[in-house]
Amino acid sequence: MINNTISTQPFLCIGDVYDKLKVKAGNRVRYTTYFTQLWNVLLEMFEYKGLPDTIPKRFLESILHADGEVFVSRNSETGDLIASGGTLSGEVDAYGLGTDCIAVYPTGEERGKRNIDIAYGINNDTATPDMLAYWIAHLMGETDKSINLNVIYSRFLKIPKVSDEKDKATFSELIKKLKEGDIEAFVSSNALDLELGAGTETFDLTDVNKIDKIPYLTQFFEDLQKRFYNVYGQPMQNQNKRAQTISDEIHGQDSVSFIIPCQMLRCRQALVDNINRIFGTEIEVDFSPLWRLEYEALILRDTNNNGAPDVTETEIDETETETPETETETPETETETPETETEMLETPDEITDEPAMELETDETETETDEKNNRSERIAELLNDIRKE
Repeated sequence: MINNTISTQPFLCIGDVYDKLKVKAGNRVRYTTYFTQLWNVLLEMFEYKGLPDTIPKRFLESILHADGEVFVSRNSETGDLIASGGTLSGEVDAYGLGTDCIAVYPTGEERGKRNIDIAYGINNDTATPDMLAYWIAHLMGETDKSINLNVIYSRFLKIPKVSDEKDKATFSELIKKLKEGDIEAFVSSNALDLELGAGTETFDLTDVNKIDKIPYLTQFFEDLQKRFYNVYGQPMQNQNKRAQTISDEIHGQDSVSFIIPCQMLRCRQALVDNINRIFGTEIEVDFSPLWRLEYEALILRDTNNNGAPDVTETEIDETETETPETETETPETETETPETETEMLETPDEITDEPAMELETDETETETDEKNNRSERIAELLNDIRKE
């Protein structure tokens, strides 16, 4: 029987309990914390309407993300619809996929024909789990470990050499007073086997300059998060982006971020269609609000960019060819300046640029109308997509 148990209770520890953990246990908590954070992000990508109470969204999505496929069957004893792991079996079709299904869950299993008796769905076109969450969580934990070690080894700590337990006890008491902030400490002349005024020999295990590496590790930590969120439709920019970066550069790769999410949505829509057809349900699936907002903003940006007037090579050439003529006309303009001034004095109320201003205003209003029409068409397109 396939073990499809999914842990939903992450290992938690608070306060001084964490500080008392052994190194391996602490590393495990660190990894589990980051993995749970990324996993919860994946579980929030899609929202469902009309799911039966016996198929909680978190379990349906967890199975898809963890196994790459899911089987929805009707429990032969209770009649409830259940989402579970399983396997394809029986005769294969032209693409090597089994035509039979075995849906396995903790209390039993169900058998039937694929997409006839049991609805079969996949996470993506390759029917694979989202392993990136495991890998990024591992790297985030390792980076945090490096930051922690750099913090520890950047502490200024003088380690005295002692000759016996008596000297060790004396230094331990002095260091304790130092840690407590005591400004007074005394030691008798025979407390240490040292000549008065000779001082104590010490050595260092630490290097205060290690603190310089922490900003680089912090930047790498942010880059790891960026890799994850950019793959799953939430384009993330680093905090150290240059101020002069233009909007087109920031949003230039947004469309790439939605390749995987759009594919995952399409696979889930196919799963929902099969469930509705087989079991008579009315389930719907779409991006959750945050992802839908990003997707609609992406479409709007692309449409506006495509509709914006671009400077073509022809226009550039014409501008370049007109430049010499403008330069040659400059002397004539200078000679005509007195006449212009005279005309202005004679007719101060005449403004020769008024017709041009009215023309530009008309053109601006036309461009505004076109943008409004494009926004309306986009809204209609999005509504059509949701209806389909």
